Amino acid sequence: TFNETTPANATASCDNVPEPATLTASDNCATATVTMTETTIQGNCPSNYQIVRTWTATDACGNNSSVSQTITVSDTTGPVAVDTPLVVKVEATCDNVPGVPTLVFTDNCSGTVTTPEPTVTTSSVVDGVYTITRTWVATDACGNLSQTYTQYVYVTQVDEVIQLNAVGCNAAEFDTIDLNSLLPQGTTGGQWVDVNSIGGLTGSIFNAWQLPLGVHTYSYTINDGGCPRRYDVLINVNDDCAVLACQNIVIHNAFSPNGDAFNEYFNIENIEDVACYPTNNVQIYNRWGVLVYETKNYDNNTRRFEGISEGRATVSKSEELPTGTYFYIIEWTTSTGERIVKDGYLYLTR
Repeated sequence: TFNETTPANATASCDNVPEPATLTASDNCATATVTMTETTIQGNCPSNYQIVRTWTATDACGNNSSVSQTITVSDTTGPVAVDTPLVVKVEATCDNVPGVPTLVFTDNCSGTVTTPEPTVTTSSVVDGVYTITRTWVATDACGNLSQTYTQYVYVTQVDEVIQLNAVGCNAAEFDTIDLNSLLPQGTTGGQWVDVNSIGGLTGSIFNAWQLPLGVHTYSYTINDGGCPRRYDVLINVNDDCAVLACQNIVIHNAFSPNGDAFNEYFNIENIEDVACYPTNNVQIYNRWGVLVYETKNYDNNTRRFEGISEGRATVSKSEELPTGTYFYIIEWTTSTGERIVKDGYLYLTR
């Protein structure tokens, strides 16, 4: 017979399961020993289950007696965020929106919980300000939800104005400039505006014929993103239509194709002037001597090196080349038939 009362059936949280009781027994003829076994019956999720504890008293002749206790274990508490304090309200400009913070959640039963991706919504723009709302809700192994964690990023729009320059002659009736050719490659989604109402603009085509002398502004505005952009082209209209002397070719030996609209390509000034330099050939090699780019008639516009491999030997075509030092060989001919070759080092950074 057992000396103590059998432990009653109980319920417990997964992080507060009681320790087994210690039971002893007596026998009418001799001593008795007590052993305990514990069996787990799994429930509908890892932290919901039952523990069945059985104590068995046995005397020296093998006679035994048993009692049992059932503990029903459950998980009813959701995860909580730890370690990373969340800044609830953040002020930012559209060109400097902070990255999404990483929240770490822990659970009282299952330990660390996989960080959930936040739900992100963006409001409409009101008076130049819009709001990015980031919301996190974590779930543990039994489907319990954490509280809702929310961050609000109040974003102020900043108009980005990039100034470009051009020259037009008001005595050249048939000379035109496609203003789109002055924009960074791939720039779309905007429209041209004659800021000074001078005229001479049809779509993107500008003609200075009979326009007043002076510097006139034509703007290209893009409003399809969180940050409006405007390109102001300042065109100096003059009456000097004489053929200009050939400008020297200037090789810029560094560029950074990182999407900020500055130094996005390998700039070889004046090489696009086919009247002065009828033909050219440009080759770019990496540090191992592998040809990664080659083109004829390089023009800084439709044909230009933007840090993308053209595919040679071990370099895959259209592969974004890594930061590093490259070697160029540039060959061109002049209007007088002279052949010129230049080589040197080119540094690419992202």
